[in-house]
Amino acid sequence: MSSNYLRIIQFIKPRYRDLLLTFVIVFLFATANVYFLPLIRDIANEISNKRTIHFSMQILNAFILWLIRSISLYGQNYMTHKIGDLIVIDIQETIYKKLHLFSQHFYSKWKIGELLVRLFDDSEKVRTAIFTVFSGIIPQMLTLIGVIVYLFIMCWQLTLFAFIAVPCFVFTISYFSNLIKRLASPVQKNRSNITHIIQESITNMKLIQAYTMEDNNTSRLERENQKNFHFSMTTVRLIETKRFIELLLQGFVLISLLFYGGHLVSQNILSAPELLSFFTGCGLLIDPIIAFSSGYTNLKEAEVSIDRIYQLLDTDPKIINSKHALKPSIQGHVQINNIFFHYDQPKTLVLENLSIEANPGETIALVGLSGAGKTSLINLIPRFYDVISGSICIDGVDIKDHDLSHLRRHIGLVLQDDILFSGSILENIRFGTPYATEDDVINAAKKAHCWDFIEKMPDKLFTRVGDQGKRLSGGQKQRISIARAILRNPKILILDEATSALDSESEQLVKDALIRLMKGRTTFVIAHRLSTIKHADKIIVLEKGNIIEEGTHDSLLSLDGQYNKLYNLQFR
Repeated sequence: MSSNYLRIIQFIKPRYRDLLLTFVIVFLFATANVYFLPLIRDIANEISNKRTIHFSMQILNAFILWLIRSISLYGQNYMTHKIGDLIVIDIQETIYKKLHLFSQHFYSKWKIGELLVRLFDDSEKVRTAIFTVFSGIIPQMLTLIGVIVYLFIMCWQLTLFAFIAVPCFVFTISYFSNLIKRLASPVQKNRSNITHIIQESITNMKLIQAYTMEDNNTSRLERENQKNFHFSMTTVRLIETKRFIELLLQGFVLISLLFYGGHLVSQNILSAPELLSFFTGCGLLIDPIIAFSSGYTNLKEAEVSIDRIYQLLDTDPKIINSKHALKPSIQGHVQINNIFFHYDQPKTLVLENLSIEANPGETIALVGLSGAGKTSLINLIPRFYDVISGSICIDGVDIKDHDLSHLRRHIGLVLQDDILFSGSILENIRFGTPYATEDDVINAAKKAHCWDFIEKMPDKLFTRVGDQGKRLSGGQKQRISIARAILRNPKILILDEATSALDSESEQLVKDALIRLMKGRTTFVIAHRLSTIKHADKIIVLEKGNIIEEGTHDSLLSLDGQYNKLYNLQFR
C-alpha cells in the first residue's frame, strides 16, 4: 500500500473527536449484530419448547436490539459522511492554496483538466475510501471478529470447516483488486483529458463556431469517451467476475456447511436451534466479506488518487521568498542588469544580455514585432518567472530578495487580455484592493472613463459581468481593468497593450486617463499603436530578445531604423 495513505492522516487528525464518537457508534453497531446470534438461538429454543411468555420477551428484546442497530447505523453513516466531507474540503482547500503558489512555469506544463480532476475527482475518491473504512471495513471487521468468536464457542468443528474457503476469498479479492488498481491510473488520465476538452471548448466556443469546427471538436470528445467506455467496461468485467467467483464460493461453503451441520445435529453434537443460529452467523459473515471485497477495490482506486494528489502537493514552487525576504520602501527605480531568460520548453533564449534602467516616474515603452520578447520582459518584473542569469533590482534591491507579496502589491498590471471574474463590476475593480471604499471605486472608475457606462446600468457597480466579463464589450472590460490598476495606486505600472481593445473615441479617453495615472509612477508600456507612446521618456526596440534601438520618439525617427519603419507602416 502506498506510503501516501499514511500521509493522509494529516487531514484526519483534526477530526479526532468526531472519529472517537464514530468508533463508539461503530462498536455499538457491531455489538448489536453479534448479539442477534444468541437471541436467534434462544427464540428458536422457546418456540421448540412452546414457552409463549419467554418467547414474547425474546421478541421484544430482538425489537430493542434491532432499534439500537438501526440508530447506530444511522449515526455511523452520518458521522462518516461528515468526516469525509470535512476532510475532502481540507484537501481541496490545500490543493487550491498550493495552486496559488506556483509560477507560470507550472501552468505552462499542466492542463487545466488535469488540475480539476485532482481537485475534484481524486479528492472524491478519498471521500469514498474514508466512507469505506469507517462505515464499511471497521464495523464489519468488528462484526466478523465477534461472530467468529461466537461460532467457535458454539461449535468449533463447524467453524473450522467454514474457514476452508477463506484462502480462496483472499486470493480472489487480492488478484482482481490489483488488476483494477492498474486500470485506475489510465482511467483518471483519460478523465483529465475529457475535462480538459470540455473546459477548453466552452471557453473557446465562439472560435469553434466561427471556424465551423463543431463536428471536429465533438469527434475529439467522442474518441476520448470511447477510451473511457473501454476502460469502464474492462473495470466492470473485472468487478463482476470477482463478484461471480465470490458468489460461487459462498454457495459452495453454505451448501457444504448445511450438509456437515445436519450431520452434527444427527449425532447430537449440535442442536437444531444452534444450527439455525450458526447459519444466521454465516449470513452475518457475508456482509463483512462483501465489505472487504468492494472496500479493498475502493482503497486500491483511492491509492492511485492519493498518489496523484501528493504528486501535486509535493511539487515545489519555483518562485518563493528568500529566507530573509525584505519589505523595503519602493520608489520605483528599476534596474534590469544583463539578464538572460528562456522558458522550460523550448530552452531557446528569448532575452539575451538585456539591460534597461528606469528612474522613478519614467515611462519606458517596449516596441518590437511579435516574439521580440516584450511580454517575457514585463513578466519578469513581478516575478511571474525568474531570470536565468543577471538581475532585476528595484530601488537597489534584487527582486529575489523582496518579499513576493510586498513586491507585487506595489505593481499595477493591465494585461492585453483583460481578465474579469464573474462577480460584479465593484468586485472586479476592487480586486487587489479589497478594502477600498465604494467612493474610492467610483473615483477610479471616473478616472478610467468607465463610470459613464456603469452609471447607466440598472445595478450600476453591482451589475454582474458574466463569466469572464462576457456581458461587457471589449472596451468596457479594458477600462474596468484600468480602473482596477488606478485603484491599486502602484509605484510601478505595467501596461501590456492597454488600449488595444478600444475604439478611437474610447482610446483617446483612456489615453488621457493613463497619462494622469502614469504621472509620478515608473511605467512599462507595450504598445502596437505607436501613437500611444510618443511621450515616453525612453523607447526600447526589441528584436529576438536583444535591444537594437533605444531613445525618445523623435530621436528614433531620425535614425531611420526599425522604429522608423514600424512608425511609417502605421502612419504613412
